[in-house]
Amino acid sequence: MTSTVALAWSGGDPPGGGLRFVKAEGLGNDFLVIDARHGDLQALAATLQPDAPRLCDRRFGVGADGLLLVGAGIGATSDATMLVINADGSRPQMCGNGLRCVALWLSRNGASTSVLVDTDAGPRHCHVVDRVSSADVDVDMGAPQYDSSVVADRAHGRSFARVSMGNPHAIAFVEAGEDPEELARRFGPGLERDPIFPEGTNVEFARVEDGKVTLWVWERGCGITAACGTGACATVAAAVAQHLLRPGAPIEVALPGGSLWITVPRQADAGVRMSGPARLVYSGVWPA
Repeated sequence: MTSTVALAWSGGDPPGGGLRFVKAEGLGNDFLVIDARHGDLQALAATLQPDAPRLCDRRFGVGADGLLLVGAGIGATSDATMLVINADGSRPQMCGNGLRCVALWLSRNGASTSVLVDTDAGPRHCHVVDRVSSADVDVDMGAPQYDSSVVADRAHGRSFARVSMGNPHAIAFVEAGEDPEELARRFGPGLERDPIFPEGTNVEFARVEDGKVTLWVWERGCGITAACGTGACATVAAAVAQHLLRPGAPIEVALPGGSLWITVPRQADAGVRMSGPARLVYSGVWPA
């Protein structure tokens, strides 16, 4: 790792060199938060992308689903910029659980409990309700963008709704007797890079029962994760569009790591609201 990692420090080089980080998680979707507010965010990202698989490795590294680089805000009213690097080194446009973690980190590092974070998917407003060891964070995730549904031969002719929350999602709603986890594990790897999704895609298998969603997600660049915030938003938006759920009220989305609450507004151009927990677990230094 090159000396560029010193950019991640707000108070000078760490003793002996290395990369300082804070381990954070939202429903078990875990990240390394790296402070780049006083350096060149893009340069640091270019340096860290090749190292992301090693940093995120759960046996030989720290262990994480991705890296969250926090830079200075772009807009006049922005508190910060969030840049995401997946565990495989790829760059997604957006990460909902990561955004909650960044909002909490900012609120504990000089920002207020209401923060505006620039992302590759646009600015996002976050409100932090801090607790002793964790927080609940409410986020305006922006309006969903709907595309035409596709039938995937790789998933035995199953139909997928395509929704963008700044990043692409392909959502299949399963029958009562089907197992979303088994389907995500079986079909997710192939569908992520299927030619019908030119950018690659996050893959969701969801069951809607009694006004609640059970969801498993194969994340682009990560695989199965404990939770996916943008996936939960995209899935509820698709369910509302297909009249499986009603808009205007919070919907519980049960993920392997716990529940998020998603509200799809009645106004088509209004932002989807996501509410869920975030926690800063520990801080550390990755040696140079």
